[in-house]
Amino acid sequence: MILYVNEAGLELKKNEGYCCITKEGTVKHKIPLEKLEAVVLFSGTHITTPCLRSLLVRGIPVTFLSSTGEYFGRAESTSHFNMDRQLKHFKAAQDPVFSLNITKSFITGKVHNSIVLLRRYNRGKEKQEVVKNIKLMQNMLKKIPTADSPNQLNGIEGYASRLYFEALSYLIKEDFYFCGRSKQPPRDPFNSLLSFGYTLLLYEIYTSVTNKSLHPYLGFLHQVHRSHPALASDLMEEWRPIIVDSLVLNLINHRIITLDDFSPPASNGGIYLKKAKSPLFIEKFAQKLKIENRYLDGNNPCNFRQAINHQVDLLVKALETGDYTIYKPVIIR
Repeated sequence: MILYVNEAGLELKKNEGYCCITKEGTVKHKIPLEKLEAVVLFSGTHITTPCLRSLLVRGIPVTFLSSTGEYFGRAESTSHFNMDRQLKHFKAAQDPVFSLNITKSFITGKVHNSIVLLRRYNRGKEKQEVVKNIKLMQNMLKKIPTADSPNQLNGIEGYASRLYFEALSYLIKEDFYFCGRSKQPPRDPFNSLLSFGYTLLLYEIYTSVTNKSLHPYLGFLHQVHRSHPALASDLMEEWRPIIVDSLVLNLINHRIITLDDFSPPASNGGIYLKKAKSPLFIEKFAQKLKIENRYLDGNNPCNFRQAINHQVDLLVKALETGDYTIYKPVIIR
């Protein structure tokens, strides 16, 4: 499990084989260390040095985020480091044929799953703006297999994303209406929830990537930037609509989160969820990852976290063999 600690004043301490969540000296929860895969700490929470040391000895990373999901840093062990695997990763990233085709898989999963999500939420509404954009996105989907350059693929992905978010704006409550994707900072409540969810998902995948000894900052679809985990972003693409977008739509359409749950614009113009409501969003995100599905080959049920780990395993096999066809994106129905 991944432990999210977001209530101000909470502190993680080690007590024998347990990670204890305490507040003002009182133990609120005890979690066996062997059950933890990762820990995420938000602003206002703390961890003792003995607890941090015990986590790192066990290979359990600790990620530090702000109350709005801004990434501060990460503490992790190097016990899982596999230099041979990383060398193959670097070699594959320099291979234009491998890079182009693995990128096609990431984009195919993203565009296909985005189309399915739009269809699901447009069922019974039949909004023509959504129907029109779905058809245009289907045309983009057909162009992916024959794309012959990264620039062409980026153009397809960018146009499909614009169509998707435009259509999505017609499928939410009117008070949450938005005019396209905005980030760093998010300019409206809907984008604020998307950004928060994408951050949580990104570092969920980041943990899986590093646990498999891949380099999280060396991607194929996303360009390499000094402070951006490009590979984790690549692997996140097919999951965005399935996990985060569907979660956000459910929360606002059922008024679990309303406009009253957002603070006034910050000094940078950004709109953010109130600190008191962030734990609710994190809880709903964690619950989403536990939902079982049958999206993987073999049709055996697994939860979303297991499915994400499976996809990372597929990428590892593709990198180690040099065979990009091994990686199959998750395709929902």
